[in-house]
Amino acid sequence: MVFVPFLFCLRMKHDQDLGESKWTWQIRELIEGMAMRIGAMNHPAKDVIEEIRWIAENGFDFVDLTLEPPAADPSVLDLPSVRKALARYQLGVVIHTAYYLPYAVPFRSVRAACREEFSHALRAAHQIGAELVTIHFSRPPRFFTDDQVVEWHRDIVDPLCAMAENWGIRIALEQIPFPNCDQMGIIQRLLNALPNLGFHLDSGHAQLERKGDLWYEYLERFGARLCHVHLSENDGTSDQHLPLGSVPHVGLDWPDRIARLKAIPYDGTITLEIFSAEPEYLLQSRNLLRRWWDS
Repeated sequence: MVFVPFLFCLRMKHDQDLGESKWTWQIRELIEGMAMRIGAMNHPAKDVIEEIRWIAENGFDFVDLTLEPPAADPSVLDLPSVRKALARYQLGVVIHTAYYLPYAVPFRSVRAACREEFSHALRAAHQIGAELVTIHFSRPPRFFTDDQVVEWHRDIVDPLCAMAENWGIRIALEQIPFPNCDQMGIIQRLLNALPNLGFHLDSGHAQLERKGDLWYEYLERFGARLCHVHLSENDGTSDQHLPLGSVPHVGLDWPDRIARLKAIPYDGTITLEIFSAEPEYLLQSRNLLRRWWDS
């Protein structure tokens, strides 16, 4: 405990650009250790500052700030105000980008436009003090080879990783549902080629691939590169973002799934991506996750 002020000053001297909210988060980590942290995502059509306030006042550790229209696009956000709100509520932040940017396509102009949008999000992440930015695997059209799909992804991910590294930010690649290709194999090739690229595991998406639920297989193959997790549930038909344990016939053993996640070992950020009109379902999922994690 007595070393906290020294380490704080040393890190501040090393990087003067980080914001107050990040310092709060880092001091908390130094004091408490790298404990698992639970976050929630803002609604992209609602006021970002109000979303930050609600997430903080309901006891979450961070906001998974999705930077997408209509209300949370970087071009319309007052980024200094977002940064001040994070500091005021002592809330950590990771960045989520729009899942629907279609960059795994043969058209260079489309890929260039997507790359520019991701660059805007990355600059915004730097301005508000985030250290992690998620982009999604892009579903390719049919009739193209895996080599081509890897090339299209690298056309986006390579420059983003280089840009992010200059700002001390890590890019994480999140797998998607119904990928229409060998998503796991392509992600493996991307991780092999890009040592700074992280993996973001979404439990709901893992339920929605051709071979069934791939949660355990993703943990086994990419656990060493895992840097963020999304948790939700669905009935196997679509990405419904339901509360944890709410679909009885699916039979997900959440205590076992969480135990396997911890055993990697993983002790980082977990977002509860629960989308419900009643926030009590999100809070209940948080309480269940904490209980399973601590058991």
